[in-house]
Amino acid sequence: MTEIVLELPDASALALTLIEITNSMTQGAETIEIFTELAGKCVNLLPVAAAGILLRDVTGTLQVIGASSPSAHLLDLFQVQNEQGPCLECTMTGTPVTDVELSPTGRWPRFAALASSQGFSAVYALPLRSRDVTVGALNLFAREPLSASRLVVAQALADTATLSLLQVDPHIDLQIVVRRIHMAVESRNTLEQAQGMIAQRFGIDAEAALARLQDVSERTDLSLVEVATAVIQRDPDSPVTLMLANG
Repeated sequence: MTEIVLELPDASALALTLIEITNSMTQGAETIEIFTELAGKCVNLLPVAAAGILLRDVTGTLQVIGASSPSAHLLDLFQVQNEQGPCLECTMTGTPVTDVELSPTGRWPRFAALASSQGFSAVYALPLRSRDVTVGALNLFAREPLSASRLVVAQALADTATLSLLQVDPHIDLQIVVRRIHMAVESRNTLEQAQGMIAQRFGIDAEAALARLQDVSERTDLSLVEVATAVIQRDPDSPVTLMLANG
């Protein structure tokens, strides 16, 4: 028992994270912001190098919604485009999927090769689910295998964030769930476009561009998507435009 406790995240840090995610939900944060926050929290709390979130849209196609780093986004996008990787199996079965070998002769040889080239040696896909409905997956990319107790923590984070999407009975109000997923996908597209514009404007990478957008969001008390929309619209009188211009 002592060994299990010692390897878990600090109890206060975990509790604070769950509270922050719950607060984001109750304060009306958009799905894209909650899942982007979740990806970052996983990296902060667990011994993983990167994390990504995927959701199934109205057509059943997986969409990359949030990622903690460009490498996580790359690997998640590869899985979607090539229909190969742990997240596809996870969302189909509704059960966790683990690959701690990333063998070139394993289930996903091309994905394994790409993950290895990014410095990862273990990959995990945990379902975003409510009852028997699975709407997506949380992907964790690690340099060393995770213990079962750490995966329990990761699943708890995934379940907490999923409540932001499934605040209704997924069987009775399926159309509401579908609409929220569609909005999350649209928000992600808006955010990525704004990231690209900021990266090009200031000569920085996508990760730094996202950090700049998040900083403006906090300082203006606007949602991340509202900030991204303002960037795309290029409104010269917007507080977002003025704040970015002044650094």
